[in-house]
Amino acid sequence: MRQHICTCLLCGGQNHLSFEEPYPQFGQQLVRFCRHCGKDTPQTMTMTRKIAAELRKKKAEEDLKQSIVSYCQKYGFTCRFLYESVIITTPVSSWQFPYHAPRKTLRHESTVKINFATGDYAKTHEQFSNRKMTCEEVIDYIAAHDEWRQREAEKHVAEESKTDPA
Repeated sequence: MRQHICTCLLCGGQNHLSFEEPYPQFGQQLVRFCRHCGKDTPQTMTMTRKIAAELRKKKAEEDLKQSIVSYCQKYGFTCRFLYESVIITTPVSSWQFPYHAPRKTLRHESTVKINFATGDYAKTHEQFSNRKMTCEEVIDYIAAHDEWRQREAEKHVAEESKTDPA
C-alpha cells in the first residue's frame, strides 16, 4: 500500500490517498473521493520529492538503455534487456552482462561445448569477472572479439582449402 498526495481537479484541494498495486503514474487522472468537495472527483498526483525522485530514476534508466541501444547500433548489433542485464546479439555470437553494476561480468555462448576442467557441458563462459568497465568498453570488446573470431574463421577456411585436394 502506498500513500500519495493528490490534487482535486475541481476544487484544487489536496487529499492524502492510499493506493494498492498497480500504482498510478504521475499525470494520470483518477476518480476518488474529495473531502473538500464531498463527492467523487477527478484527481491527479501532486509532484512531491518522492515522485520527483522516482521520475528522475525512471528517466536515468531510460537514458542508460537508450545509450546502450545506440552504441550497439553503431556496430550493427541488436540488444534486449532482461532484468538489469543486457543481451547483445551479433552476427557471430550472443553476449550478456549486467549494465547497472560498475563491475561487469561478461558472459557469452561458448564455442567449446565441454568444460575441459570439469568435463561438464558448458553453455556459456565468463570474462572480466568483476572488472570495472563502462558499457561502451564492454561493447567495444565484443566488436573486437567478433572481428577476431571472423578472422580466425577465414583463416580456418583458407587452411582447409589448401589441404583439401578436391
